[in-house]
Amino acid sequence: MGIWQLIQQTLLGKAAERPVAAQSPAPAVQAGKARPTAPGQRSQNSTKPQPQRSAQPGKPAGRQTQATARQSHGGDTPLPSLDLIGRHYGTTKRSNSRRLEPQPLLDAATIANARSTIGNVEKNELSDEQISAIVGAAHNTLILAGAGTGKTTTIVGYIAWLLHTGKAQPNEILVLSFTRKSADEMSARIQAQTGAAIRACTFHSLGLEICRSSTIANRPIIDENVANKAIKAAFDQLLATNIPYRLLAFKLMPKHLGEKYAAAARLENFRLPVKDYDFNQYAQHLVDTAKTIIQQMRSNNINVDGMRALNRRYGGKHTGRNAEMLDLIEPLYRAYAECFRANNGIDFPGMIVDAIQCVKTGKYRHEYRYVLIDEYQDMSRPRYALIRALREQRDFSLFCVGDDWQSIYRFAGSDIGLILDFDKLWEQWGETRMFQITTTRRFRTSLIEASGDFVMADPSLYAKHLHSTNEKKDYSLKALGGKTPEERFTVIVEQLRKLPKKASVLLLGRYRSDLNLITGQDQEGLFRCDGNSITFLEKPEMAIEFMTAHKSKGLQRDFAFLLCCSGGLKGFPSTIPEEPLLGLLLPEVERYPHAEERRLFYVAMTRCKKKMFFVVDQTRPSRFIYELHDKICPNIFRGVSLPPQCPMCGSALTERHTRNNPNSTFYGCTGYPFCTYVKHIR
Repeated sequence: MGIWQLIQQTLLGKAAERPVAAQSPAPAVQAGKARPTAPGQRSQNSTKPQPQRSAQPGKPAGRQTQATARQSHGGDTPLPSLDLIGRHYGTTKRSNSRRLEPQPLLDAATIANARSTIGNVEKNELSDEQISAIVGAAHNTLILAGAGTGKTTTIVGYIAWLLHTGKAQPNEILVLSFTRKSADEMSARIQAQTGAAIRACTFHSLGLEICRSSTIANRPIIDENVANKAIKAAFDQLLATNIPYRLLAFKLMPKHLGEKYAAAARLENFRLPVKDYDFNQYAQHLVDTAKTIIQQMRSNNINVDGMRALNRRYGGKHTGRNAEMLDLIEPLYRAYAECFRANNGIDFPGMIVDAIQCVKTGKYRHEYRYVLIDEYQDMSRPRYALIRALREQRDFSLFCVGDDWQSIYRFAGSDIGLILDFDKLWEQWGETRMFQITTTRRFRTSLIEASGDFVMADPSLYAKHLHSTNEKKDYSLKALGGKTPEERFTVIVEQLRKLPKKASVLLLGRYRSDLNLITGQDQEGLFRCDGNSITFLEKPEMAIEFMTAHKSKGLQRDFAFLLCCSGGLKGFPSTIPEEPLLGLLLPEVERYPHAEERRLFYVAMTRCKKKMFFVVDQTRPSRFIYELHDKICPNIFRGVSLPPQCPMCGSALTERHTRNNPNSTFYGCTGYPFCTYVKHIR
């Protein structure tokens, strides 16, 4: 019995001995006789490595930590040495001996010859950094490209190089991206540059192709909306008719709701308090959480029994709540599974899991010699496992482009360890090199310096020093302040009046509710909102759009306003606690405080071409704002003062009076009751 089977049996007991199909709510491909390989070993059914790569012998599986085992799922997809990934990030800088170093530029003659061979790409000459990355690529190549540095252009240039030099035919190249929009754009840009039809698709599109070209044939895709409606309908019915389920739901809601309705909820004729705002919000939150957990269960190929085993082993102090959440989710999971049984369908979360099995059992064969992955920082473990399975079947060169500074999708399963430990994950396939592309055309020097200093405070990330094509002195950042929502609304309006009438403007929030700063304070009807599109009636030609920081990734506008620069649960950084049960399915949280929120703030900072405005809550500023004020760019805060900062938690302090003595005042932390710091004034 191999180490992976041992982990499965230890973790899931007898459930691990069942075939993979038995663990999926949808009919799945039965595992063939191929024996699953231990990390670092090749399947006996795999083809031999291609002779053109300098192969390194497979390494034995490393010791599996508890955190590794906790992340293991009930499927048949081994991941190599996951104790390397996401476990030790954030407290100290990793030594150079444990991380990739960027390759130097190629010599001038080689760059000139390559530039002549490739020609202009998308009407522009490739930079020396881009040429060096393209021509100097190894069998495993990671390109770290900062915001606005031309990631897609580099990919297009690499494909042009492969075709011009005869290293590959169009059918031997695969380009993978994470959204259909970006994949379609990539395909169109490659076609326009090279005239060749290169396969550019999403991971799910590839998974569907693999499934449909093998024994799964033409099973229909189950629309996510249909599945979500089934979950919601089951939840609503149980809440209305099943007393034990209803009591459980109230128990999982905030304490004040449970106390308010617990007695009445025991009655059969109880009517749900649908006019109670808090109830509606938290009931919807429970449903949304259940949907997310079910999707992650499918992505990780684990069922409810497997989740119960994970919870017993690794739930810790949250074991009780996790067990109750699983009781809430179990009938919803059955409703979700019924969608598949009724239609014999495939769901998106489970599609990659099914595709991996098709590849590993030889029911799908590929012919790719070069695989390129865009936005590699968004990789999840199932996607990594699919690429690994394809390489074990028939090896190919791997060319990945991404930015560890913009890894912001852990909630969807992305694991930053897959980019930070790129070399350790792929080194058994041959030589690994890393290149950096650091010239950005998106924003100016002052913003480059401030955003870079801010994000590199996390010692786990790769150090990059971006520079602009325009080195002229500039003023790309400005803080706008107000102590009340009304004051902050007013300063935004005043600033919009100063901008060019045809400017493009992005209003950014940490959450969608941050738009309330505009819609909730607009007493004079200065704005008209149509979804995310906003019209400033004094300047109707100005293109204004609202979106969350997550949605804004990859976009740029002339000016950007970050509406949420405050502390608190829904501040920035957000301090809303993660549902513990979901944490069992996601990569482990990094040790550096608010590591992913810091990267998200960086993404928000870098959405403008001309100027970034921080809209600061002067009564409760974000701890990130304190950092900018105290350490990075204090000059942008002219006229915007901040209250004292709590030395314990980093939140704002506020002046309060002693309850029994109005003449006695003290500073108390706005993070109370989580932080109880007090400083007496008089």
